[in-house]
Amino acid sequence: MGPVLDNITVPVRYVLASGVSFGSKGDEQERIRANVSTVTARNANIEISAKVPSNHGSILKKDFRAIAAAVREVAALDRARSRKH
Repeated sequence: MGPVLDNITVPVRYVLASGVSFGSKGDEQERIRANVSTVTARNANIEISAKVPSNHGSILKKDFRAIAAAVREVAALDRARSRKH
């Protein structure tokens, strides 16, 4: 997935779920989450907006405020970028 993320050229904000993931084996999700900082270090367009206690199955229900904040952040960046052009 690294090459795909490395080629992102627009602002992206992630809300990172930290809860136990259903269907994952062992520490699979923790290894993926640990690599997120590597991706954000390589591509300045990608940032973690929030880390929340939900898992991927409940993030929309329990942490919708964090998701809305991430969307607002990207929208503000887009508006600022549009004003420059």
